[in-house]
Amino acid sequence: MPSLHQRNRIVVFRLSQEEYDRLRSACVAAGGRNLSDFTRSELLTVVQTDGRGSALERKLVEIDRKLSDLCNLMQRVSERICAPVASFAGDRNGSGRE
Repeated sequence: MPSLHQRNRIVVFRLSQEEYDRLRSACVAAGGRNLSDFTRSELLTVVQTDGRGSALERKLVEIDRKLSDLCNLMQRVSERICAPVASFAGDRNGSGRE
């Protein structure tokens, strides 16, 4: 569906690789059509909300990201704890050298 307003203004800003990766991941997770449309939509949403609402939303997003990072870390730690250690596994089977 074409926009009723012509988009003829350009905004340029630079991102670090980490910021770009996070923005791209958020776009994919939200099912964004493309990075440009997603970024424009998210930015305009923040601008159009009142200051308190947008700050709260940003904080919740940050908390969600940190919880996700913590869950991923716990999963990796759990996998390492549960993974058999190769040198001990061989000794238990009686295949170790004497």
